[in-house]
Amino acid sequence: MFILHLYAFRILFFSTFALFFTALYMARYIIILLFSLLLALPAEAQHRAPVTFSSPALDSLVSRNKQLHKAKKTLNGYRIQIFTGSGPKAMKSAMDVKAKFLNAFPTERIYVEYSAPFWRVRTGDFRFRTEGLDMLARVKTIFPSCYMVLDDTVLKSSFKNK
Repeated sequence: MFILHLYAFRILFFSTFALFFTALYMARYIIILLFSLLLALPAEAQHRAPVTFSSPALDSLVSRNKQLHKAKKTLNGYRIQIFTGSGPKAMKSAMDVKAKFLNAFPTERIYVEYSAPFWRVRTGDFRFRTEGLDMLARVKTIFPSCYMVLDDTVLKSSFKNK
């Protein structure tokens, strides 16, 4: 008789346990279904006009930034570096390279710069590297060791494509 009661208790316990976890399992799907229905409802925020914030301090910062950019006469650009050297004869070498370049390309601008201890000879005013590749190929026929360099002193007005 005791075994029969134990068996009945086990059946009752496990069926209740199984029923509880089945309900919990189904509740998970019900929650997911309710959440997806909430997401499907039209959102009010999507239909409102955009909100802009403005203050006098922010406006003054924006106008100051615009003025600084207008006042700046140079941009980052690219040039072709033909020569760089240092030492007692570097200045004469730079001037010789300049003369040789101007004989080959009389219409191109050339820049001779001294930044201690280096003398540099550069040409071209290109906003992007790809703009200078054609000129680089032509210059390499005379100066094979030339290469493109990033230069932050390129005047805005000297760009071909403004």
